[in-house]
Amino acid sequence: MTTNDRPVNPGPRRRAGTVAALATALALVATGCASGGYGAAGADSETFTYITNTELVTEWDPAASYSNELYAFPNMYETLTRYNPEQQEIEPLLATEWESSSDGRTWTFTLREGVTFQTGKSMDSEAVKAAIERTIEEGAGAAYLWDPVSSIETPDENTVTFKLSRPAPMDLITSASYAAYIYDIPASADDFEATSYGTGPYQVESWEAGSENELTLTRYEDYWGGWDGSHYQTVQYRVVPQASTAAQLMTSGEAHYVRNLPTNLLEPMRSEDGLDVTSTTSWQNLFGMMNTESAPLDDERVRQAVAHAVNYDEIIDASEGMLSDADGVIPEGLLGHSEDLNLRMYDPDRAEELLTEAGYGPDSGEILQLDLTYTEGNETVATVASLMQSQLAAVNIELNIEALPWDSGVWPRAQEENPDDRQDIVLTYWWPDNPEPISWFQSVFRTEEEINMNLSYYSNPELDEMIDEVGEVTAQDEDEAQSMYEEMQSMIIADAPVLLLGDQVYQRAVSSSFEGFVDNPAYPNVVFVYDLQPA
Repeated sequence: MTTNDRPVNPGPRRRAGTVAALATALALVATGCASGGYGAAGADSETFTYITNTELVTEWDPAASYSNELYAFPNMYETLTRYNPEQQEIEPLLATEWESSSDGRTWTFTLREGVTFQTGKSMDSEAVKAAIERTIEEGAGAAYLWDPVSSIETPDENTVTFKLSRPAPMDLITSASYAAYIYDIPASADDFEATSYGTGPYQVESWEAGSENELTLTRYEDYWGGWDGSHYQTVQYRVVPQASTAAQLMTSGEAHYVRNLPTNLLEPMRSEDGLDVTSTTSWQNLFGMMNTESAPLDDERVRQAVAHAVNYDEIIDASEGMLSDADGVIPEGLLGHSEDLNLRMYDPDRAEELLTEAGYGPDSGEILQLDLTYTEGNETVATVASLMQSQLAAVNIELNIEALPWDSGVWPRAQEENPDDRQDIVLTYWWPDNPEPISWFQSVFRTEEEINMNLSYYSNPELDEMIDEVGEVTAQDEDEAQSMYEEMQSMIIADAPVLLLGDQVYQRAVSSSFEGFVDNPAYPNVVFVYDLQPA
C-alpha cells in the first residue's frame, strides 16, 4: 500500500460512553423506522452504496496500488485466479485452468476467451505478459510477489507460461489482492488517474478526491460475464467519517454496506427490518508499530517494556467483539499460525525493571514521553489508543495521542527522512497481499532501503535471510515452513518492533435487499458487487 495505507480509522471513545452512544444509536434506528422503514429514503435500487470512514484512492496505477483503493479496485480490475474462502481453494477468474510442473518451477495458465479491457482492447496472453512485466518493473507495493518469476512465455494467444527461479505457488500469487491485477497499459502512468484499464464489471464514472461521494463506478457494457439477470448498474463509494452518520445512512436505507461501525451502533441493527449484521473472523492484524530508529524506542529494552505494559486482555474486552486475541503475527487459518509462541506479555513489574535498566526508572527524574498516531475515524482503534495511554501511564510512560487523516497526517510523518521527526508508535491494520504468510514478513518486517510498509523501520539480517528462504521451503516442505514461520515470529516477539494488539473481527451492517455477499478474508473490505443479486 502507499499513502492512504491500510489505515486504522479511529475516533476516541471509552467504555463510559457506551450508554450515551447506545441511546444515540437507538434514536437513529427510531428515526429510520419513523420515516417508513428500511429503504424509505428512496435509495436508487440500481446503485450499490458502500460507506467507508476514510478516503479511498491514493494510487490509481494498478501496479503500484497498495492501500484503501483495494475496496474498489477488484470491481474494476481482475486477476487470473481468486481465492474462495468457503471452499478454501483457488478458483478460476481470467484464467480458466492451470497446471504446474512436478518441480513447481513451470506454471501454465489457460486464459478465458472473449475478454476485453475497458479500453476495448482484447485481453490475450501478450496483454497479460505486458501487465505483469510492467508491475514487476515498477517494483512498487506488493510487486515482490512476482520475485520467483524468471520469464513469461506466450506460446499462443490464450496461454501464459511462467518460468520460475524457485518453486512457488503461482495459483496463490495470481489471486493476490494487490499487484496481481491484469490491465491494459496506457501511454503514460498519469493516464490511470480517475480511469480504469481493467477487465472488471465496473469502470470509473467520476472521482472527486476529498468529497463525500468520492468515487462512482458504472457498469462496463462489454463485461465478459454479461449483464443477464439481476445486477447493480452503479457503485457509489461514500466517505463518512462519523460512525453515527454512517449508522443513520444504513437505518434509513440510503446505503447498502458500511465497512466499519462500533459494536454499540451495530447491536440495535440486529433487530432492524431490512438490515443484517454479519460477523466474520479475518486475517487482519492491529499493529502498534514502534520507531526502532529513534530514541527511546531504538533501545530494545524500552520496546519490550512497552510490550509488557500493555494489557492485551483488557484491549480485547474493550473492543466489544471487534478484536480477537492475536496468537502471533500470522492469524488462524494460514500456514505458520501457532498458539505456542508465548505472546501474552502483560507484566507491568517487568516493564518497570526494563525501563530502569534503560535509564528511565523512577529515580531518573524523567517521565518517558512517546507520541502515538492513528488514522481518524475508527472507534475501535480510538479505544485501543486510550487504553494504551492509561496502561503506559501506570509504568511512568506518558503517551501523547493524535488522530489524524492518513494521507495528510499519519503517512507523511511516518515517512520523514529524519527518524526523530517520525511518530514513536503508529497504530495501523495490516492484511496479507495473498493467502500466504510470507506477505507479513516481506512487507512489514523485512529491511527496507526506502520506507514503504515497514513503519517500525526494523532490520534483522537473520530474519531477512529466513524471509528469502521460506517461500521455496513452503513449496517443498510445509512442515519445515511451519517451523520456520514459528521461529520468525519468535524473533519478532523478542525484538518487539511491533505490538501485536489483536486480530480484527469483521462486523458489518449489510442491507438485506440483496443476496450473495461474502466477507472474504483474502480481500478485506471488498464487496464484489457484480456477484450480488439485488431484489
